[in-house]
Amino acid sequence: MPESTQKEIEGKEFEAILGQGLIIPPQPHVLMEIEQLAGQAHVNVKAIAKLIAKDPALVASVFKVVNSPAMGLRRSIDSVDSAISLLGLKQVTNLLKSIAVRQALGGSSPAYEKFWERSGDIAQIAAAIAQKQISVCNIFPDQVYMAGLFQDCGVPILMQRFPAYCQSFRATKGQGWPDLEHEDNLLHTDHSVVGYLVGKQWRLPDFILRGIRHHHEILSVIHPARTIVAILQFSSHLYCKQNNVPDGKEWEASRNEILDELGIASDGLQEFEEDIMDSLIRSD
Repeated sequence: MPESTQKEIEGKEFEAILGQGLIIPPQPHVLMEIEQLAGQAHVNVKAIAKLIAKDPALVASVFKVVNSPAMGLRRSIDSVDSAISLLGLKQVTNLLKSIAVRQALGGSSPAYEKFWERSGDIAQIAAAIAQKQISVCNIFPDQVYMAGLFQDCGVPILMQRFPAYCQSFRATKGQGWPDLEHEDNLLHTDHSVVGYLVGKQWRLPDFILRGIRHHHEILSVIHPARTIVAILQFSSHLYCKQNNVPDGKEWEASRNEILDELGIASDGLQEFEEDIMDSLIRSD
């Protein structure tokens, strides 16, 4: 399909979703300030670190993420300056966006807590996979961590807009992940599109936006978005396996494409999964 035709289709799709009265949260002011400072000709890293440090809760969350084995750092980080120095400003900004999206979308009921717990677990698994396969995939842990938290962020927005969306998930306090395709069809909406729109509003990189938009459809995108989708689908598979819950249908349908994209041999799959699981256990 020509790119112009694809964009026209997507434009109409986005307009239809926005026409349902959804509220797409703006990027927090602190992130906008960071991006403004980062875009200057002479970047003042200390000024950016000072700005970030004004939010102790945000800083604590960043330290928790960057010090996890999934990020692959050789030593512990205990200051914003060190985080920027070791990871880079772009990587730290990605992590800040990942953490801030939960704060922006909120939700205090048990169902929302379960939603964010699942998203956080999948993001950690994704980061661990990216770290292990970085030489093959050329995708960094902070990038897929961000994609992992944004991929389903349309769900809480739809839950807040439509009382009927994921009703049984709410009623059971988050017991059992809902069939999002079914939920979307009921209300003629699309949580993937909503997640894409949030990511676009928050100025996420284009290849990550494409990964979020098509995180259920690996055959719809090319590298590097395809690699993002492969990692997200593999991460969801491992999450299900780790928690003894039914696996997503994407894994069975696209298993070979996922492994091929990530450079994992079928006969080495079990060992690879065990290595990832072990790294997650060590991070607890």
